[in-house]
Amino acid sequence: MNQDYDFQDGEFAVAVAVAAAAFVIHSLEEAEADYRRKLREDFGKSQEKIKTTKKDSGAGSVRGVTRHFSSREVIVAGETSARKPTEEYRRQQENAFPSRKPSRSSSVRPVNKQPSDTKLMRNSTLSQVVETRADSWEKDQLRKINGRYEKMKSKILDWEKAKKMRAKLHEERKKNELELRRARNMQHYQNKIARIDLISGGARGQLEERRRNEELEVKEKAKHMRSKGRSPPKCFCC
Repeated sequence: MNQDYDFQDGEFAVAVAVAAAAFVIHSLEEAEADYRRKLREDFGKSQEKIKTTKKDSGAGSVRGVTRHFSSREVIVAGETSARKPTEEYRRQQENAFPSRKPSRSSSVRPVNKQPSDTKLMRNSTLSQVVETRADSWEKDQLRKINGRYEKMKSKILDWEKAKKMRAKLHEERKKNELELRRARNMQHYQNKIARIDLISGGARGQLEERRRNEELEVKEKAKHMRSKGRSPPKCFCC
């Protein structure tokens, strides 16, 4: 009966452990699904912010380039009007003193690349801003992931410790029960052996007493026969 009870108790403990493990796994899967959904939402919001920042920065760069070209045109117009009298004087001097005309390559003005450089610089700054935000977002998400998984790992470790402690206590209880049962069996065995020894000792004592009595009776009869001068009766027993 005790063995059946122990077997049923062991099966119940195994079933409880399996159910607890399934519950923990199901909870982890639900938490993982919620986290992934939240991660997608946060990522979509960050992408929208980045797109809005790009649009605003692009419009600002176009306005800056337009203002730059407008101011440049005003400066060039002023330089042209101021340069006209000088060019007329130069032509008069050339007509009066003809000289070698300068080559076409020497009269070519260098191309101003400042607007392109400014645009590249703005694009580079925008890219750095986007990368900085992406890096910050990535670090924040990784920190959240690590914290969440560390918390789950801590729960699993706590569950493992509790189950191991319970299993150890159960094993110690079974061990104590077995030791107590073994002690009881040993005591029962010793009592049984003592009772057997007592019975056998009593039987031997009674047998020895009967033997002495019979021997004494024979000796008394033999003595009586000697005193009477009679011969012992013949015994036809087998």
